[in-house]
Amino acid sequence: MEPLQIAATEESPGINFDKDVGKFLIFGKSFPEDVKKFYNPVIYWLEEYVKTPNDNTVFEFRLEYFNSATSTILLEIFYILERIINEQEKAVKITWNYLEVDDDMLDSGKEYEEMIKMPFEYKVIEDY
Repeated sequence: MEPLQIAATEESPGINFDKDVGKFLIFGKSFPEDVKKFYNPVIYWLEEYVKTPNDNTVFEFRLEYFNSATSTILLEIFYILERIINEQEKAVKITWNYLEVDDDMLDSGKEYEEMIKMPFEYKVIEDY
């Protein structure tokens, strides 16, 4: 499976998914003009990954900011990751990074964790 790499911009996040290396990272800001268009290749890649996932998937979110349209997509991503556990019986760990002063980002992670019933690891970071 080919890696998926999309460079970050001022409006859209960087995507770095590499099954062979075991790296799954979404980072930066996410408020692209056309959220669906931006995230379609991401969702497609993850749907392919779910078919033959690694034994352990560590998925890292290091988002500075995301808008409500992105929030819906993130939930879709979490549901896809949840299927790895439920359908493939493989391990998934979500790492949710946030700045110590960013209570909103921490709260967002906790809300997602509650919605999908999958444990998150919360990491305080110094900078994005």
